[in-house]
Amino acid sequence: MQRLAFLTTVMIVLLARAASGVTLDVEADRLQREGSRIEASGNVVVKGDDLVLKADYIIYDTESGDIWATGECILSDADSEVRASSISYNTLRKDVHILDGSFRSNDGTMRISGASITRYGLDYIQGRDVEYTPCLGDPPDWSLRVRELDIPVGGYGAGSDVHFMVRRWPLVRLPYLFFPAKLYRHSGLLFPEFSHGSDYGYRFGQPVYVVLGRSVDATVTPTWLTDRGLLAKNEVRYSLDQDRTGMIYLEALKDRKGGDPSEGGVIDTVPSSRWFVRAQQTGEDLNWDINLASTADYFRDIGAFTNTDPMQGQGFSRDLNVLDDSRLEELISRGQWVDSRWGMSFAVSGQFKQDLTREDNGQTIQQLPRLTARLRQRPIPFIPLTTSAEYSTVRISTTDWIEAFKDNADIDVSLPLSIYPYVTFRPFFKEFYRDTRFSQTQDQYSDSSYAEHWSERGASLITTLYSGRFLNSLEHQMVPGITWTYRSRYGGNYDPLDEEDLFPQILPDDDWRKTSEIEASLANYIRDRSGMSLADLTVGSVYNCIEEGWREIRIETNLRPAPWITASHRNVLDREDKGPYATTEHTTRVTLTDARGDAFSLGGEYNRLDTKLLVADMRVDFGLGLSAGLDTRYDYLEHEFITQTQDIAFTSQCWSVRVERKAEAADEDTPSNTTWSVNVRLLGMGDILQPRRPVAEGGGQ
Repeated sequence: MQRLAFLTTVMIVLLARAASGVTLDVEADRLQREGSRIEASGNVVVKGDDLVLKADYIIYDTESGDIWATGECILSDADSEVRASSISYNTLRKDVHILDGSFRSNDGTMRISGASITRYGLDYIQGRDVEYTPCLGDPPDWSLRVRELDIPVGGYGAGSDVHFMVRRWPLVRLPYLFFPAKLYRHSGLLFPEFSHGSDYGYRFGQPVYVVLGRSVDATVTPTWLTDRGLLAKNEVRYSLDQDRTGMIYLEALKDRKGGDPSEGGVIDTVPSSRWFVRAQQTGEDLNWDINLASTADYFRDIGAFTNTDPMQGQGFSRDLNVLDDSRLEELISRGQWVDSRWGMSFAVSGQFKQDLTREDNGQTIQQLPRLTARLRQRPIPFIPLTTSAEYSTVRISTTDWIEAFKDNADIDVSLPLSIYPYVTFRPFFKEFYRDTRFSQTQDQYSDSSYAEHWSERGASLITTLYSGRFLNSLEHQMVPGITWTYRSRYGGNYDPLDEEDLFPQILPDDDWRKTSEIEASLANYIRDRSGMSLADLTVGSVYNCIEEGWREIRIETNLRPAPWITASHRNVLDREDKGPYATTEHTTRVTLTDARGDAFSLGGEYNRLDTKLLVADMRVDFGLGLSAGLDTRYDYLEHEFITQTQDIAFTSQCWSVRVERKAEAADEDTPSNTTWSVNVRLLGMGDILQPRRPVAEGGGQ
């Protein structure tokens, strides 16, 4: 037959059962019809609702709805994409059978390829001599090669003569395997956890992942510590909407060893019953971060065994890494609800602090709850003044049985004058009121209530100076600023030894004194044509008019001359007994990066009292998903490494393995500790999904 010079489109609506009618468009180089049978060849394209089939040759029976296709066939429907040398498809039942091809779900969570694959409707898949994987690469990072495969879609698959493959290398062979094969998150066993530590021996954990809903899941991990006993871990994660996610983590151990004796630590031995809880939620209006440990020595002994995945590095889970520090001195729990309306903001918050340096926790101050209302700065009608205000009340308690309520209120009135963007002058006046009312004083305070009234007045002047362009694009911006502040108390004599001048100092910011200060600062920026700062230098200090002397001088500089390098330095200078200025603390950091993902950072931390450290971080990407890292802290006065962490990792689209070694030096309270750990993660195992709409009360959908 002579090849047609144009594409022919035939519309067919011819089915015996009208209720199941299907409409298809057929385009081809050559087209022939005999009764209910259509034969097409050469660049064949069949289109219908949620269906596109491309092939070299097809036969279509309009009565039965059967399509037989050969050649380089590609079939796409609402749920999957099929590529094969031969395809049989039924438009009514959605059955599809392929030879020498591949089947891939449209959401990318399942791919099957091999000699023979059959899908019955949208509910069941059978395969012979096939490879199953959720990975997108070729070859896939991991897969299952199966002789005979049966999968109820959305359920669990069964396979015989199964090879677990890593890339193209077989790792494990099993005669039979029952495995999850859902097109979404699924419950099941995760890869085991392995590690070794000098305090707990070898660790073996088997995580069990449980899907509780579209936006809720849990990971339960029974863990055996060879030197301590059975550790129970549980992590529940949830997502309320796009902005509000949370987690609850709990671990508990009946410690048969009872902990190591300490030298000068909190207590001699750690109690055998130990637990740790963390609950966290992030959101615009309501958020909290709760951290509680059973004993003060919890982190100085074997520490916490969180389910943090270091390769994931997202969301709140990464914050749990701070709990690896055995020198942690306190745990802080916070919560806050905020709302804004009518030009005001409201907040209800609370704080609970657990002191890890004292067993009785006697010096810990709790703030439960704190109520705050703020009036945002706004103009006063008919006059050129602006005002703002704030009121807060908080309940204070300690385990020394001191309980009190503290109120604070202030109102600010100012007259901002500006010549934008060069000069801003702002004189202001503030009124403060605060009180403390005790319900329990434990005889530490003579009265049950105290109140004060303070006033503050001052003025600030900020100017901005710009240079002309130099080197064709750069610009120098200089921002000098000066602020004068005078604070005094109505009727106060400012004598800390006078009983009439006493105000209880419970919180760190309770120590108010008469002040007359001048704060001066000078900021310099080198900006490019887009306005981005390539270098900046800021110097600032405060002159105390009462003591007639300058306080500490703070110097900070940042350099960003190129996208691959950044550097920063912060220095604090102070003096004692009016002697010369000397550095009391400084931090320095230089970071080099490249587009491939390599990074190197070197810095120093210095504090005259207790810190003299060199800090180095390095991450090298070798390509093909392989990387290595180093994180070290070195005390250059004691000539010893405080902590060292080395790791090597492989990560890809659906597979990650991380081997880590962490060594901590001994101190006066904690013996040296070395921990080896292995972390393995597969695609789809433990990923929480964001709901498409807010979740109603009672659970996620």
